[in-house]
Amino acid sequence: MLFITLFERMALVALAAYIFTHSPLFEKFFKKNLTVGDKVALIISFSLFSILGTYLGVRVTGGAIANIRPIGAIVAGYIGGPIVGAIVGAIAGGHRLLLGGFTGFACAIATIIEGLVGAYFRGKSHELSPFLGLLAGVVAETIQIFLVLLLAKPFYLALELEKEIGIPMIIINALGVAIFIDIIKTVRRHYNEIAAINALKSLNIAKQASVYLRRGLNKHTSLKIAEIIKFDGNFRGVLIGDKEKVLCYIGDELDVDTINMQVKDYFKKPVEKIIMLYNKDHVEIYFYFIPLIINDEIEGVLGIEVDSLDDHDKRFKEFLRELAELLAIQIEIYKLNKKVETAALSELKALRAQVHPHFLFNALNTIASFCRLDPIKARDLILDLSNYFRGTLKSEEFVTLNKELELIEFYLNIEKARFGERIQIQYEIDEKLRDILIPQFILQPLVENAIKHGLTKKHDGGLVKIKVQDIKDKVFFEVSDTGIGIEKDRLKKVLKDSSGIGLKNINDRLKIYYGEGATLNIFSENGAGTKVSFEVPKEGVYAEDKLHNS
Repeated sequence: MLFITLFERMALVALAAYIFTHSPLFEKFFKKNLTVGDKVALIISFSLFSILGTYLGVRVTGGAIANIRPIGAIVAGYIGGPIVGAIVGAIAGGHRLLLGGFTGFACAIATIIEGLVGAYFRGKSHELSPFLGLLAGVVAETIQIFLVLLLAKPFYLALELEKEIGIPMIIINALGVAIFIDIIKTVRRHYNEIAAINALKSLNIAKQASVYLRRGLNKHTSLKIAEIIKFDGNFRGVLIGDKEKVLCYIGDELDVDTINMQVKDYFKKPVEKIIMLYNKDHVEIYFYFIPLIINDEIEGVLGIEVDSLDDHDKRFKEFLRELAELLAIQIEIYKLNKKVETAALSELKALRAQVHPHFLFNALNTIASFCRLDPIKARDLILDLSNYFRGTLKSEEFVTLNKELELIEFYLNIEKARFGERIQIQYEIDEKLRDILIPQFILQPLVENAIKHGLTKKHDGGLVKIKVQDIKDKVFFEVSDTGIGIEKDRLKKVLKDSSGIGLKNINDRLKIYYGEGATLNIFSENGAGTKVSFEVPKEGVYAEDKLHNS
């Protein structure tokens, strides 16, 4: 009878898991960016869950309570870590102590330990595991039995109690933990499947749109892109605008002139929002508008026809944001290439513009391949790609070394996903130099050359090492690889070659910024690898005016 009663109480587990998986904390938990406030919310939520589990318990021998309180503490430790688990255990255990009874103190101590046990078992696997949750429940409840036998007095009463409730408590609470974790895992898998579908959809649209965006955003190209979005996204209507007005609309309810008459105020301050429009019969039509933004500048507007003004699923919003960002990046690439053609940009901008098209195409193909195999990895790569382009498209002339290394990291994440274990990275960075100022895009091309011309042409790949050291009155930079090396005849010409994205650009910029003494030094052995290094005066990397004037 006790077993059946406790099993009935486990409906609370499903309810708590449902609430958790539909809370803002759920997404943050899997992105591993919980703030102090988020952890406090976790503590409060699972403490209430545990306390409720106590109240739903059954009074048994000697006034003790057979309950499902441990589930909250164990799960809190499993998903929130030892501190969260211990605090939840302390709160729920303290509440149990206040209720009295000869097992009160033992149960209070046990609940704290149960939170820590949950955290311990999470450390055994990077992935959520209902089986490990089950083991955590068994171990935690077994510990509670021993604590009750050890601390509760009189002993004979404690022994009689555990004979009555020990096995049912172990089974019910262990199952409860496993069920809670399995519900979380199932919901997460469902969300990832949706995210993977949306990511693949946005990538396919962006790849098709890139053919037209190479010619810029105008009435003709926007019409073609809108057709692609409507067809691939299966939307009723799609509109695309530039900075000032709607350029095209694909759908059955409206026309461009009618739309522009109704949204002219929107373009004064474009933001992500739902806008209600009216067709010729004065029927309400709703569009979700999202700006295309690069470097805080509006490059255009994308609008998707939706069902109503109601709040929309956040997966849909994430899909639109990812698509908008990919389209905005391609618009910016077009603008840079156009400026390069008219000689309006420096060699640095030219270097950036030449890098992007090939890298973008390869990156999109790489991410697309991950969408179904590893959707979480695909989402991370989309973020890396966005962060990479955001960094390279900024107009800053000087950045901190740390910013340049972040840019390199975004680039490397994508290349490592593409080439796997063939690419190994090693850093030797003097930590006190991370805030120095260096010309932007001065190290990333060296790393790219090492991978593109060194490692990927070698069957088993190799190692890229990035070194930054403090040497007396200078700062030493070196990028080395264990790739195929450079032939002697080619090595003599490499700094004179102005084609492509060679080393000449970097060498010339170093001379401009730091004088003739800051030229590149290249050592290469055919078949054994290449080292590219340079030194700059220390006083030149701490100059505050560089950052302000860039």
